[in-house]
Amino acid sequence: MEILAKKQEAMYYFDLIKTIASQMGKKTDPTTLTSIYTRLNMDNRLVYQGEGYWYYDASRLKKER
Repeated sequence: MEILAKKQEAMYYFDLIKTIASQMGKKTDPTTLTSIYTRLNMDNRLVYQGEGYWYYDASRLKKER
């Protein structure tokens, strides 16, 4: 989520998953990109903005007591 936190604006999903794969040193084959996309969908810190854009919402982080 560093990518979205630094950018501080919504990012198109395909650009986001390609950037994540690149930073992780992974291939950009369909299987890898699908896996990353699935994990994005399951991450509750991310907010879907519509039209394929995702945004990182720091306020959704669990605060420790």
